[in-house]
Amino acid sequence: MPFYNQTFPLARPQSSQHRNSFAEKVSLSSPTSRAEHKVMDFFHHKEGKDKRKSVSGSPKLGPAKPAKLEIGIESPPLVLYGPIASSTGALLSGQLILSVSEDEVQLQHFEMQLLAKTTTKKPVSKDCPDCRTQTCELFKWKFLSELGRFPRGRHSFPFSYLLPGKLPATTNSGLGAIDYVLSAKAVTPLQDNILVESPLKVYRALLPGNDRTSLRIFPPTNITATIILPPVIHPIGEFNVQMRIAGCAENEGTTQRRWRIRKMNTRIEEHTKMISPPCPKHVHKVGGEGKGILSTETRVLNIQDYKDGWKSDFDTHGGLIEMEFPASIKPSSHPICDVDAPTGLSVTHNLVLELIVAEEVVSLKNTKFVTPTGTARVLRMQFVLILTERSGLGISWDEEQPPMYDDVPASPPSYAKMIDYEGEPLPDDELARLS
Repeated sequence: MPFYNQTFPLARPQSSQHRNSFAEKVSLSSPTSRAEHKVMDFFHHKEGKDKRKSVSGSPKLGPAKPAKLEIGIESPPLVLYGPIASSTGALLSGQLILSVSEDEVQLQHFEMQLLAKTTTKKPVSKDCPDCRTQTCELFKWKFLSELGRFPRGRHSFPFSYLLPGKLPATTNSGLGAIDYVLSAKAVTPLQDNILVESPLKVYRALLPGNDRTSLRIFPPTNITATIILPPVIHPIGEFNVQMRIAGCAENEGTTQRRWRIRKMNTRIEEHTKMISPPCPKHVHKVGGEGKGILSTETRVLNIQDYKDGWKSDFDTHGGLIEMEFPASIKPSSHPICDVDAPTGLSVTHNLVLELIVAEEVVSLKNTKFVTPTGTARVLRMQFVLILTERSGLGISWDEEQPPMYDDVPASPPSYAKMIDYEGEPLPDDELARLS
């Protein structure tokens, strides 16, 4: 049969499912296609696991609170002026705001506490929260004495408290911390707790006074050093130190034996001490009540070297060396102001001076000829520095209050009582004088 007379069956249309299965069979026939298919299956499988994980790990939102609390502080910064013995404290005032989001909310308990928290970084028991943090209640405000009903809106409750001057300032060191917190709590009849906390920062500022003068003696030599320091220093800014060294020269016939400064080193050190008390459960670890673990830490806040800058006068009796130099604390060192808390935290600062002096002999006939003796000494001095916040205007709360009623002066005198004149008519010249 000729080719052109043959008939062929028409191709029947295939469904999309059949085409996909056929394409899959064809694609899986080669090794490269099989590898790509495995990779795609891996990513699809991983994506499904991530989706299930994200759905199962999503946070669950609890029921909305019927109200919320806010604490607003209205008083100026809490600065305790003066030392502990004479400080009058700082006045705290503000408002506790209750914002009701429903038509009405009932509260059966509503109060706020002022708490002082002392935290030690090295507790007696590492995993005990009571050994790590000790909380003391300074004051409590109770805003309700019975069940209260509050409609929708904002309700303010003013509060005030006079912080005692003996309180330590807010401190955060490497061994311990002292913090103050306002903690408010409201409880509904359904036992829903509405909480809010607001930290407070308490400062202490010592007012500047007269300079302090210190004397140091270095036997067996006749050298004496007089240092003049400011009464207080601050975390930011420089302060001047005056130094005067006497007794550094002694005449011996035609020669003079003198001590000359070769180098001077200054540094400011910060010393921190923390006594970690135990909780009642771990008292046995320190040997009984009233005992704790002492931890110390020393930091260098700044260091400076000087090889010149002093003025030497060996012609005066005994010799004299004078110098005045600036000193400061590096702000990057994050210094901590002085504190001495009864809870066991103590921070102090020292200024350390080290002078290297060398002995030499000079002929009085010709002072150009100097003979070193090879003897040298290190004169080391240490002075206490008081680091405090700047006092600013230095006006405490008791000096800003308005005058009391007892201080109000007497009222001005009242006018005399007027009486009508009923006598004889006065002459014209008398009336003119009275008018």
